[in-house]
Amino acid sequence: MTAPSCSVVVCTRHRATALAGCIESLRALEHPSYEIVVVDNSPGDDDVRRLVARAGAKYVHQPRLGLSRARNSGAAAARGEVVAFLDDDARADPRWLREHEQALEDRLLMVSTGRILPMALDDPSARAYHEATLEDLGTAPLRVMPGSPWWFELANFSGLGMGGNMAFKRELFENGWRFRESLGMGTAMPGGEENHAFFTILRAGHGVAYLPQALVYHYGPTDMASLRQRRMRMMRAGCAYMLMLLIEEPDYRSRTLRYVREGVRGKDRVWRPGRGGSHGPPRWQLLAAATAAPFIYARARLTRL
Repeated sequence: MTAPSCSVVVCTRHRATALAGCIESLRALEHPSYEIVVVDNSPGDDDVRRLVARAGAKYVHQPRLGLSRARNSGAAAARGEVVAFLDDDARADPRWLREHEQALEDRLLMVSTGRILPMALDDPSARAYHEATLEDLGTAPLRVMPGSPWWFELANFSGLGMGGNMAFKRELFENGWRFRESLGMGTAMPGGEENHAFFTILRAGHGVAYLPQALVYHYGPTDMASLRQRRMRMMRAGCAYMLMLLIEEPDYRSRTLRYVREGVRGKDRVWRPGRGGSHGPPRWQLLAAATAAPFIYARARLTRL
């Protein structure tokens, strides 16, 4: 049997209803040769298993909790030369996979990311989430190579895209590269896994491209309480990630410290205007997140050891 040129990996955990909509959008992709790989990151969900079977997709069971671990399992099962990742509550534009595949024909690129738009903006929490997060990086394409201006900040601080819309050449995984399994949802540090992925890939000498035309649509929090909870979780994980860089990446310590200092002062980034000053979170929230960071990092470190 001829192997597909692309694989789409969707990781899920007890969310068969959301997954059904995601798979429906994937079955409508305008692409001649692809497979869908669903990773069930739970003790085992019969609803998910039946749904995957009906869709003709590949089912992978990874009972050990952790989004990065699940993504690594999905990549190991993928047969396509391009391995794309989509969240289980997202919907792909029909040309989404084609855009990633065409971009990765460039031999200098190893990863591509795409634009994430809200599924709807019909309630205050959805609008606030869209305005406060960096899921939508806008309409300008971006190509970053090792040595590009600001590459370190772009990779590590959400300037290159999010994990819910990204694609990798499979040769990366074949050569031993993996998502860091102590990072991401389901771990002590629920975030930063895609940033660390982009950082390590750029540091190794490969390029990353942001493709605004590679569109997916994503649901946000449904109420203000959920929004506040998610934002605080993201800030705590972000502060813990910065601490991880300071401790584990001494060659880049000065760059991390500069980002932290200028962020505390509310200075806009050259590569991300309009996010500093009054646009940032209140100082007390940053202080609370920074206070929690050492404990989060310590737990993540113990998990990795």
